[in-house]
Amino acid sequence: MAELRLRISGIGGQGIVFAGRLLAQAMAEEGKEVALRYAYGAEVMGTPVHSELVIADEPILSPYFREAQVAVILHTRAFSEAVGLVEKGGLLVLDSASAGGPFPENLRVEVRPFVEKTSGNRPGDPGRLAPVAALGFLAKLGFFPLEPLRRAASSGRGAQENLQALELGFRL
Repeated sequence: MAELRLRISGIGGQGIVFAGRLLAQAMAEEGKEVALRYAYGAEVMGTPVHSELVIADEPILSPYFREAQVAVILHTRAFSEAVGLVEKGGLLVLDSASAGGPFPENLRVEVRPFVEKTSGNRPGDPGRLAPVAALGFLAKLGFFPLEPLRRAASSGRGAQENLQALELGFRL
């Protein structure tokens, strides 16, 4: 991997920022160069949230990018902001409830039930583990190794749930 530009989008309460931090930590511990940015509105819960990461083998000249090589969109509220910001030939990973389209041409599209499979029928859960499951899915596709994510997710609050979400995403 020379460089990966990844955008994870969803809504406040889904753990979008956490997933970005988790991946950044895992890749930094693997010796990769990592730049992480996130953006969210003043009212975080329920509004669009984005984590943007650049992961590279060489020093990163700028953490900013317009088009991602890979975009993960986990909620319909973030769809319109994020769907047009994927480079041609890039990968668009969508939660099945957010897969309305239309999609830009020349994109590879993968749809999986991240929110449904991680919410566990908990009332009011917007799918806070869905971004972690999406990281497991991207690891399965070979964008980065799963083991560093497992190590990074294995400590702290919610470690068991995070590990289960990674494994679930890897199996989807």
